[in-house]
Amino acid sequence: MAASQWRHIFFSGGELRHLVRLGVPVLIAQVAQMGMAFVDNVMTGQCSALDMAAVGVACSVWNPLFLLGLGCLLPLTPLMAQHVGAREPEKAVHLLRQGMILALMLSAFFLALFYAASWHLGAFGLEPELAALSGGYLRSIMWGFPAMLIFSCVRSLTEGHANTRPAMIIGLIGLACNVPANYVLIFGKCGLPVLGAVGCGIASAICYWCMCLAMLVYAAREGEFRRMGPLFAPLWRNFRVDWPLLGRVMRLGVPSAFAMFFEVCLFALTALLLAPLGAMVVAGHQVALNYSSMIFMLPMSLSITVAIRVGWCLGARKPGAARVAARTALATGFMFAALCAVLTLCFRQEIVYVYGDTPAVVNLAVALLGYVACYQIVDAMQTIGQGVLRGYNDTRVISLVSCTAYWLIGLPLGWVLTYTDWIVPALGARGFWTAYIIALSFAMCCYSLRIRHLHRLPAGAVRIGA
Repeated sequence: MAASQWRHIFFSGGELRHLVRLGVPVLIAQVAQMGMAFVDNVMTGQCSALDMAAVGVACSVWNPLFLLGLGCLLPLTPLMAQHVGAREPEKAVHLLRQGMILALMLSAFFLALFYAASWHLGAFGLEPELAALSGGYLRSIMWGFPAMLIFSCVRSLTEGHANTRPAMIIGLIGLACNVPANYVLIFGKCGLPVLGAVGCGIASAICYWCMCLAMLVYAAREGEFRRMGPLFAPLWRNFRVDWPLLGRVMRLGVPSAFAMFFEVCLFALTALLLAPLGAMVVAGHQVALNYSSMIFMLPMSLSITVAIRVGWCLGARKPGAARVAARTALATGFMFAALCAVLTLCFRQEIVYVYGDTPAVVNLAVALLGYVACYQIVDAMQTIGQGVLRGYNDTRVISLVSCTAYWLIGLPLGWVLTYTDWIVPALGARGFWTAYIIALSFAMCCYSLRIRHLHRLPAGAVRIGA
């Protein structure tokens, strides 16, 4: 086979243009969402250290549960893309309506969960004042949870139509609104009392609802979607629940949701397990973890994008194009991850000094960024691999592999390497990062084998649509 033919199989310039056009707005939307969390931490820190700590404690509960609920709706985007690719607008509209009903059901459950948890944060050994303030923040921000789920449903419609710009623009608007809302509510401006962390939670909930309403207005007024018929009327007229469809969405979504939950909980738990080694060790670990989370936005955006592209190609009955999309995304992710790894190794000293100049923290963080560089490629490959599998509606393997990689390999192996001499002399914080690399490599291999299996199946063996 000629070299040009091999390049076409493993990398397509045309497909890369599709991925860039779809992926750049997704990346900006992801960065905007992270920017809101950054603004919250900075502005509450200016109010008081107690308020900043309260936000941090409450977010350790909010973030995993938020991702668990949001993950249940992840299948909507590839399923929507499949219906769009198959030219089935009536099914796309029906899926959106049922997705919004599911979002409201999930909201009722998670709001009760958040409310109950907010009154029992003291069980984690927190001081009473910190527990009360953290609970207040959680009871404030939780009212934005339904808005984000509904926003995610409508976003799946726009992204299923290969239009990722509305979510980007609305995400940036949400970030822009977050700053003045925080300023007024945290510091008690415009005649309001000083609310601190609680005000931050209220501001976030308000911004979430503004984003939700903006997305609803856009979808209701955009000509392409108006031609599909009324999108939202069934929520208050001719109410009907399609239980088989909701069951299918949940069967596809719950594995992805738990995969995200397992990963977030692992990294949160690692900080607690490192606490006995001292505050400097935890601080160095947090620097490396925060930097890693920022550059993770690129493979995460590629994962979302490739799920859209693979879903669309399968809906259009183009399994060959779906394979090219998957391989192009993986090749692109590999190249960017390799570049990030090299830049991290070359500039890790300068990167760490952005976070502070405490010698003990700097020395450890610089060493840990070497591990971050080492796991860039395997992390990118396994993340993008998850997106490919979601595009194929093959999500059960994701939760199984994630549970095995993070909780049966990563966590116990990290503890052994950190605190014992059973395998090698105790590595301290480096032990957990070594375990991360091994766990992510295992996940990457499993996803690669599963994708290879799917690519070898006959076209009719892959189930598409909802």
